[in-house]
Amino acid sequence: MSGAGFEAIADWWDSAVGEAGDTFHRTFSRPALDSALGDVAGRRVLDLGCGNGASTRPLARRGAQGVGADVSPALIRHARAYERAKPLGARYVVGDAAALPFRDAGFDQVVADMVLMDLADGAAALREVGRVLRPGGRFVTTLFHPCFQITGGSSWLIEDADTETSISRRVWRYLEPFAEPGVTKSGQPQPHLYYHRPLGWYAAQLQAGGMLIDTLDEPVPGDDFQREHPDLHRRAARVPLLLVLGAVKVDIIS
Repeated sequence: MSGAGFEAIADWWDSAVGEAGDTFHRTFSRPALDSALGDVAGRRVLDLGCGNGASTRPLARRGAQGVGADVSPALIRHARAYERAKPLGARYVVGDAAALPFRDAGFDQVVADMVLMDLADGAAALREVGRVLRPGGRFVTTLFHPCFQITGGSSWLIEDADTETSISRRVWRYLEPFAEPGVTKSGQPQPHLYYHRPLGWYAAQLQAGGMLIDTLDEPVPGDDFQREHPDLHRRAARVPLLLVLGAVKVDIIS
């Protein structure tokens, strides 16, 4: 995770998600991200908003030269502790997504797993992604679907009919960017801010960062997720929970 709000709950977050990440990340968001990302072997990959490194370590295991960056020093300490215990060659850096401490065009790929909706200055972060990517490099991100999963702007409607249960999503606050406090996991000791931006905002900001969208996916979670979260899986099979965006860095956008 990322965002300054996670510094205060870093120890709780690490204990809640563990070394490998929780079920949501392991069985849903990360497989969706990996599918869009493709081969990472031998490539220099930045994991933006890496948290405790739960998404960086799988990249390293797949042969990437993984570098994790997060604004929370406490989360980076946890990530480095896991690396010391089980060295994979991953490197971790304290850094703000809106002002990354890396040179221009230094990465082949950048990933952000469930991070962008936690960033106060998402526009600056996407400009920074474009800056640190080499031409032809790719950015892949997973995030709560901005059309449907809007903290403070959407809700589930579950209606029982005679023959079946109707599942739908009510959205009342979409076009306006705004921030709303919420929690990521049950038991979170204090909320953090979610930043909602409409889908067109992401397309415009990626283009401003020199990137063009080449992947847009709305994945349905698989069997492993269904066993852990059957009710949420049933909803996600009707209305997308996640959006996967991939974008390629280009030399010139006309």
